[in-house]
Amino acid sequence: MDKKYFVIFTREVKEHLNVLRQGFLNLEEGAARPEQVHALLRSAHTLKGAARMLGFGDISRLAHSLEDTLKELEDGTRVCDAALADLLLLATDALEALAAQAVGGAVADFDLDLLIAGLRAGEVPAAPHRLPGPQAAQEEMPGRGDDSVRVGVAHLDRLVNLVGESALAAGHLQQCDTRLQGLERDLEAFLGGLRREENYRKLSAILGRMQDMRRQLEKDLVAFHLSSELLTQEAEGLRMVPLALLVEDLRRVVRDLAREQGKDLRFRVSGEEVAIDRLLWETLRPALIHMLRNAVDHGIESPSERRKAGKRAGGEVTLSAHYERSGVCISLTDDGRGIDPAEVRRTALAQGVIEAEEAAALSDQEAVYLVLRPGFSTRTDLSDVSGRGIGMDVVRAGMEQIKGNLAIHSQPGIGTEIRLDMPLTLARLAGLIVRCEGERYVLPLQYVNAVLHLRETDVVTQGGRELVRIADQTRPLFALRDLLGLASRQLVDARRIPAVELRHQERQAVWAVSEILGMQEVVVKSLGPQLRSVPGYAGAALLGDGLPALILSVPDLFARRRPAAAPHVRADLEAARARKRRGRVLVVDDSITTRTMEKNILETQGYQVEVAVSGEEALSILAARNFDLIVTDIEMPGIDGFELTRQLRAGDEQSEVPVIIVTSRATDEDKRRGIDVGAQAYIVKGSFDQGKLVDAVETLIG
Repeated sequence: MDKKYFVIFTREVKEHLNVLRQGFLNLEEGAARPEQVHALLRSAHTLKGAARMLGFGDISRLAHSLEDTLKELEDGTRVCDAALADLLLLATDALEALAAQAVGGAVADFDLDLLIAGLRAGEVPAAPHRLPGPQAAQEEMPGRGDDSVRVGVAHLDRLVNLVGESALAAGHLQQCDTRLQGLERDLEAFLGGLRREENYRKLSAILGRMQDMRRQLEKDLVAFHLSSELLTQEAEGLRMVPLALLVEDLRRVVRDLAREQGKDLRFRVSGEEVAIDRLLWETLRPALIHMLRNAVDHGIESPSERRKAGKRAGGEVTLSAHYERSGVCISLTDDGRGIDPAEVRRTALAQGVIEAEEAAALSDQEAVYLVLRPGFSTRTDLSDVSGRGIGMDVVRAGMEQIKGNLAIHSQPGIGTEIRLDMPLTLARLAGLIVRCEGERYVLPLQYVNAVLHLRETDVVTQGGRELVRIADQTRPLFALRDLLGLASRQLVDARRIPAVELRHQERQAVWAVSEILGMQEVVVKSLGPQLRSVPGYAGAALLGDGLPALILSVPDLFARRRPAAAPHVRADLEAARARKRRGRVLVVDDSITTRTMEKNILETQGYQVEVAVSGEEALSILAARNFDLIVTDIEMPGIDGFELTRQLRAGDEQSEVPVIIVTSRATDEDKRRGIDVGAQAYIVKGSFDQGKLVDAVETLIG
């Protein structure tokens, strides 16, 4: 067998042994929580599966015996005292020694049967000299002499992160270039207004130097972009491996297990050219092994069963891969007996995995996903392949770790497909950037079905829940701020609310947000040990403007998608509609105090208010948007309030818009002139109170 598999196996053994040893010490101290015991069980189970795949029977046997012991500890039928802790640690030394022997670097000189018997009995056997010691696995592992340099994945991660950050820096420079172009236009406009020749000449020279610098910056940016892109491809390529190289050993797993169970089976692989991130693969690999073992053990029937069901005697299992949604999709299909949702529901109830109320609420499609719950198994007998309900739990945990989506499609009697949608690499991901209550968040694109803009009529309330109808299907509607436990800080000011339709496994839901900001590829950053366990978040990222944003964990948020708060998305839309009904007002005044006070008075009454600081700006705004009423001062730089009103009345588009003049000019002549140019009301600031303004506005537009 290719020695590269030994190297991978050795690394995997060390990883799991570290977990087991630390966990056993915690068990002895009574500091291990139930979920930690279950994690130890998963490590032993995965170790067993990996050893079986390479044909290391002794390691598989000992790992299976460890599983037995851990299961008893998890069930509470056994207690981890000092003697048992000694045995458990002794077992990890034995596993290490057996691994060293298996890959060719050492001799494991101890009695394995004696150790397994000791684990079962809970006592150190009477002949301790025939057991392994901590020194048993100190020999060098093979794997030297190749022409490559071993580089830690952590180093590669840092390299890819730095490359990603250099791409962000290029984006910042590009934004600077855009701002420089705007500054040039402003200077050119200002230059045209200069009347002294000397000033014109001096500023023209400064502008010329700025334009030369910008042109050079643009050339450098093109070169930097090209280098950065090539560097990114090379750095990411260091971790990418074609699927064909990764699955060679899986063929042996399927073949050996099928022969062991007397099944006739063909294993096919397609999409072998698809390149996959090695780190992602190593995280995914234990899950994939469990899926394959389940397909052979649970899915494919015996030849006699298949013939009786009208099928070919030989079954087929297919592993395929292709690129999709800026990521990779790996699919495992079999033409076996499929998953019976009724049987899964009954078994889950009998095993106490779910309560009767939950079972009754599940659809058949949702019931299929119960196979992912810890402890669930349809096997009534325990074997060294299945029966403990750990394998699919490993699959679920692996997919959550790589921020992927898992979907199961199965038809009883026809077969099963398990589809894994994953990011292309763990270092970068394509995300949808959304804003919620003033903060920006990244939604991994593989969970996003669609971007929506909901109207009030799109939202219905049933049984205290808000729903959205999409293509004849209803989806539950949630506000992202409720899922994240954020306080409301922004009013909905539009008649449509932006929202995202997401999927996780077979469940789909719509999350309302404040704003959709677009798609972006981001470099994934860890949250660090202090925040890693905070639910709802999968990491952090720097966006194109260099500011950070949190990456949302869609599986976590789906798990808590029933917020305690009452639904309110429809209420927000109703409030926005009510505010819309009160009308849009343009306040024109060169005094910041006056226009701010008038704006606040009117917004408090529910009007939508915009402001302008001059008559010219007011005309520019009115050319682009319609308003229901205008409040204007008279004395302003440029055209005054009289002229503004006169031009409005002379135009076509806004000639009917009511105008209220609010001014300090209090003579009868001014008041008469105001009415003559077309104003509907005239309020003198000296006698101004907010009641007068509100009364006038309500009289004119309600």
